[in-house]
Amino acid sequence: MKNRTGFALLAATMVLGIAVSASAAPVTSTITLGTGWNMIALPTVPLNPAPDAVLQDLANVQDVDGNIVRWDPINRSNVQFYSFDPESFGNLLIGDGYWVLKTTSGSLTASYQGVDVSGDHWISLPRKGWTLIGYPNNTPASKIYDDVLVTNGIETKSMEDAIGAGWVNDFAFTWDNGNRSLLSVSLSSDVGDLVELEKGKGYWFQSKVDNLALIIPGS
Repeated sequence: MKNRTGFALLAATMVLGIAVSASAAPVTSTITLGTGWNMIALPTVPLNPAPDAVLQDLANVQDVDGNIVRWDPINRSNVQFYSFDPESFGNLLIGDGYWVLKTTSGSLTASYQGVDVSGDHWISLPRKGWTLIGYPNNTPASKIYDDVLVTNGIETKSMEDAIGAGWVNDFAFTWDNGNRSLLSVSLSSDVGDLVELEKGKGYWFQSKVDNLALIIPGS
């Protein structure tokens, strides 16, 4: 499944429609937020993908306008959510990563109803530079970085080979809310902080060429 720079909205709608028509039971999904900035991802396709609906529990305790942010990799700019202009931001999509600012003290668990579409997901890296992606699966809850594949649509490489070919950066990065710092994800714990992508988390990926996609396996 590609992100919004590809066909994510269409794909998410189709997947949701197929799942509902197949009588898939919605599941309760949760996102944990700490005070300050959080880099999040959705583990399931929300039944109501509006940002202030998915994060209704946050909206109940603070203003979410301006505090939910996505990255536009084509224009290389942040896009903030505002309830008076929701179309400019769009929906929250599986496979995309988001910054969410929690302005109140303490931790909060935001819950929403979604459809589990765990499986192999394609996530677009449309342009040379940085893309903020989200780990797209509910299960498994994590995936070793070395298991992620990279494709240009003609050739598919392992993460190690894609790095060696100069397609992508050696590292991806996520955000540690507790320590207010970036953590690196790499092929080896000897050189990076982490070696897995995890459920509910967003990650910065740097592609060094245009028109790539990550393939994140579901098993």
